[in-house]
Amino acid sequence: MQNAAEYLDKTRSAAALLFDGIDTYLAFLRQHSATFITSYTSEADCNNQFDAWRIESHSKIQAAHDAQKQYLGERFAQATLCGAILQLAAKAIECYSENTQIPQDWVPFIKPNSRPVPFCTGKLVRGVPLGLIVYAGRNQHTHFEDQNLREPNVEVFRRLAMNHGFGNADEKSVVDPAFHLDTESITSFAHNITALIAWRSLDAYETDMRELLGI
Repeated sequence: MQNAAEYLDKTRSAAALLFDGIDTYLAFLRQHSATFITSYTSEADCNNQFDAWRIESHSKIQAAHDAQKQYLGERFAQATLCGAILQLAAKAIECYSENTQIPQDWVPFIKPNSRPVPFCTGKLVRGVPLGLIVYAGRNQHTHFEDQNLREPNVEVFRRLAMNHGFGNADEKSVVDPAFHLDTESITSFAHNITALIAWRSLDAYETDMRELLGI
């Protein structure tokens, strides 16, 4: 393949199938949902309405709980599809990014002319260039058994976990567990990464990749 545009074109059908697969898991949750919505004049009124809704919606609530359990059981399978999307994106950046600059705040973590340099581009998400998010997300998923990721991977996840915009910004102990590498319940962060950067459709993915690669 001669250029980034051709790469995206030649891998489009594969990316489309991956996004369809990811949506299949999410659709299962969407079709089994139970949400209590009401207006009330007092706390007692709200409690009475909730109790009535809970009795009336018992079967829907149970179905939603069962769906959540089944979804959790398939979480790594879904992450595998998300990891494949990150791999497609990472290979495109690796082969076709023309970026040679390291942002000043990343100089302590990235050496000149090193492998991560082409990834130091793209829109900022939680203060991290999109390319670096793809780089770290792909690496963590590929090496999920490795407890000692190298920089700048660790710093990417640290910033994603800290720069969430909720709570007291000065409270350094407040982290987003969805991107905290010490969250034991998460094996692969690929699903969380693609959700954060809003890659839930082929169009969203290609729009960001074209902007990042300048095509």
